[in-house]
Amino acid sequence: MEFREIGKTGIMVSKIAMGTWSMGGDAQWGARDDEAALKAIQTAIDGGINLFDTAPAYGFGNSERLLGQAIRSVPREKLIIQTKCGFWWKDDEGAVIIERDGKVCRRNLSKRAILSDFDDSLKNLGIDYLDIYITHHQAREPFLVPKEETMDALLELKKAGKIRAIGVSNCTMEEVKEYQKYGTIDVIQERFSMLDPKKGNLFWELCQKENITFQGFSSLEQGLLTGKIRMDYQLDEKNLRKNIPWYQPDKRQKVLNMLDSWQGICEKYDCNLANLVTAWTAAKQDSMIVIGGGRKESHIRDYIKGGNLKLADEDLLIMNRDISTLLQEEAV
Repeated sequence: MEFREIGKTGIMVSKIAMGTWSMGGDAQWGARDDEAALKAIQTAIDGGINLFDTAPAYGFGNSERLLGQAIRSVPREKLIIQTKCGFWWKDDEGAVIIERDGKVCRRNLSKRAILSDFDDSLKNLGIDYLDIYITHHQAREPFLVPKEETMDALLELKKAGKIRAIGVSNCTMEEVKEYQKYGTIDVIQERFSMLDPKKGNLFWELCQKENITFQGFSSLEQGLLTGKIRMDYQLDEKNLRKNIPWYQPDKRQKVLNMLDSWQGICEKYDCNLANLVTAWTAAKQDSMIVIGGGRKESHIRDYIKGGNLKLADEDLLIMNRDISTLLQEEAV
């Protein structure tokens, strides 16, 4: 597995990270399967993944606790652990995001909330420092916490040796630049896939210019880009995928047609579509880290194999041409 540096920190991470959102278990993802999740985490470690992404929001701490259990016997210095702050349900301070599982969840990046979240995350994970700490959801009206206050809290933790790097997620360019007035951003974490490249296109130049690592999540579009979700797949109101435009029947058929046309490339590399799409995503930029989510060993193996594939320029050219054609058609 190839390793890449986080910003200019000297922290080296596998270009494939394991995301742990779904294994937290909640109304969005359904019941937990801790046994399967623990096996998946071990599979990731055995496969060369050293970066693990979690957040208090994932199952209201369940994901952090499960990850903490899984890594208990692994030497701490062999792992890079990142979690997040800003998703708040402890009191009524903050701007409401969603009501879920009987809790009102808010955006809160005040210094008080960050330091409280941080202490809880360390307890959940069973560790005494974090490698990377990321602002999960940015402040919004009616609770606009100044970026200076948020960064002050993060820099206080960094100065104390409790975190090693700082990241932001779900940001606009203006918000990133405002953060940069008060401290160094090492990581930008955003949604990115070949079907939804907007945030990548927005931040590539900044990341390259200022040595910021880009972490992309949802690269497989909740399974659509594995080719396993066909036209007979039905969406109900509770299904998270209903909010993804590419799952609409007319759009989905076009995606499947593109994926089916890549079967020859898959045969060339003895891989499946999940492997191929992961390899394409990891090759998109030198600063790219692909966050691969999933609760099963098979999901993680797909990401690992994809991370270890190196696609030839001619195959990347074919894929890029097809992706561009699809996106242009849908933009008309």
